[in-house]
Amino acid sequence: MSRWNCCNYSARERNYVAPPKVLFIDDDPDVLRSLGDYFEQQGHEVHRAPSGKEGIALWDRVQPEVTVLDLYMPEMNGLEVLEVLRRKRAMVIMLTAYGDIESAVEAMRLGAENFLTKPIDMLHLSQAIEKAAEKTTLRREVIELRARLTPSLQRRIVRVVLLLLLVFVSVALGRWIGGETEDPRPRDPIPVPIDSTPQPAGEVLEFEP
Repeated sequence: MSRWNCCNYSARERNYVAPPKVLFIDDDPDVLRSLGDYFEQQGHEVHRAPSGKEGIALWDRVQPEVTVLDLYMPEMNGLEVLEVLRRKRAMVIMLTAYGDIESAVEAMRLGAENFLTKPIDMLHLSQAIEKAAEKTTLRREVIELRARLTPSLQRRIVRVVLLLLLVFVSVALGRWIGGETEDPRPRDPIPVPIDSTPQPAGEVLEFEP
């Protein structure tokens, strides 16, 4: 049983997590009805679209966490719809009645989260939806976190720059007031006289006290 099932939670629980919104796009009305009814019973907010164009328009309105998309549809096929939805950063699970390996590979290349075949195993689909929804939620939380942190980081950077500028001005002003005119050029080393008189080999030098 999916952890999103409403029966797993009490309405009084503070940590209640609403099941994700799911959009089903399929030209088969029986599939739309059966999938929609099943996941509505699981507590999901379900939306249905009978064509690719309607599905894209509906996605823009409801912003679902997960979209379940049929591969073979008239007018606009599933891969074309997938390409449009992925540009919107949608999380998409593909469905097909055919074991088409090439289409599955192409769907994954275009960014599909998963690729399942019909007849649909509801438990398997529920798990795939749950996994995809968790990724969507995490991505949205990261975006929100970045939006909150950006102004704060900008203010910190400005404060650091102003502090460094203040230190530089203070040091320069102190030198100017104190009349410090230090020559920045390196000074020549002080010459040290060296006795270059050669000593006999093996002779030990002795110093008188």
